[in-house]
Amino acid sequence: MPRYFLSVRYKAGPDGLAVDREGDELPDAALLADHVHSTARHLIGQTRVSGIDWRRCSLEVTDETGALVLTLPLADVAP
Repeated sequence: MPRYFLSVRYKAGPDGLAVDREGDELPDAALLADHVHSTARHLIGQTRVSGIDWRRCSLEVTDETGALVLTLPLADVAP
């Protein structure tokens, strides 16, 4: 099963990336976009709890080889 890593970009530069070292296994690559959007909505919902404005962040998704396969600005899914 393919594994994808959803790291959070919260500021520019190498120090501005919270790297996902565990990753998520998905049975089908076609499910990736739905999974990433669901994760983004969950993070945005945590804004009141954490005090972080997730809408200023993005998810950078890489595959097992480290190749960037998707970038999603969280503002794109913010209500």
